[in-house]
Amino acid sequence: MSKTYDQGWLCENFNMWEVFKIFLKKMFFWRKQPQIKKLFDDIRIICKIFPPKLIKIRKDKITVISDSGTYMPVEVNDGTVTVYGGISLKNSVVLLKDHVLVVEKVRNKILNDGSLWVDNTLLIGNIKSLSNLNIVSGGIVHCNIDKLSMLYVKDGRFKGDIGKVEKWLHISDPGGFITGNVHKVMEAMYLDFGYFITEALPAVVGGYAVIKDCKVQRPDGKLWSWEEILGNIGDLNEDQEVFLFGSGGNILLGAGAGHILFREGTDTYSRYKTETIISSNNFFRLINGKAQRVSLKIANDQHIEVPQGKFYSLIRFEICDELSIISHRL
Repeated sequence: MSKTYDQGWLCENFNMWEVFKIFLKKMFFWRKQPQIKKLFDDIRIICKIFPPKLIKIRKDKITVISDSGTYMPVEVNDGTVTVYGGISLKNSVVLLKDHVLVVEKVRNKILNDGSLWVDNTLLIGNIKSLSNLNIVSGGIVHCNIDKLSMLYVKDGRFKGDIGKVEKWLHISDPGGFITGNVHKVMEAMYLDFGYFITEALPAVVGGYAVIKDCKVQRPDGKLWSWEEILGNIGDLNEDQEVFLFGSGGNILLGAGAGHILFREGTDTYSRYKTETIISSNNFFRLINGKAQRVSLKIANDQHIEVPQGKFYSLIRFEICDELSIISHRL
């Protein structure tokens, strides 16, 4: 991991012709042009976050070059650094100190838009909001975040306080750690591997969580029980779609619904894949204060409306209490 970026780069690395043009415009059209001093002050702040070689001036504005080669506009106002688009921090140490980072989503159909990738980087500071935070390849993030769409931790660590995760919280690697309090997860948690260390369990509003080999524990090392985790999972809606992939998971379902939906392709092999996924995972619900296993069986009624133009179908499963099934068989 490299040291923090040197600020003595300005005259050597910047396109000084662009700066000179701005200076000339200010001389002749000073009321319509940005202040030169603010421009250079903003550059000095931005160079604490991004490598100088990625920072360019285009059309009188500061931009940062993304991994895809796209120029992402950057603005600095009242202590907030706002990046418009998706961006990566690689092989560096970033200390935000008195500044707050915001990554704004500017499009609707691009996966990485509004995302921050932290790759082999130490990031310490505050993030107000962004779409996706992805921590990979030994990345470490120590910060507090008001809200984000998704938190993904592979081989990395997150430490801090998060107000709200609007979609998913996902730990996918044995080297992944989340330490701190996540107050709300609006859809689901996918805890495949690694550690989730927290003083208070998040409220999972979306109605389900998937736990494989991840350790969900208190700071003193004591594991949270499944009953405690289920107690913080909100009700499922009737015929709610559940996203599930892989095998060997323990799916903790909220109360409320008697049926859930799974998405599958329209080919004949997709039904087999769906049934394989269902049979290779375990499903639990909180029944009479205890985490009890439940079964899923294909419901008799499969009349489900799917929006036109979609290349998938939906299959309805009934949630069955296994004790009730045994009693019925006896």
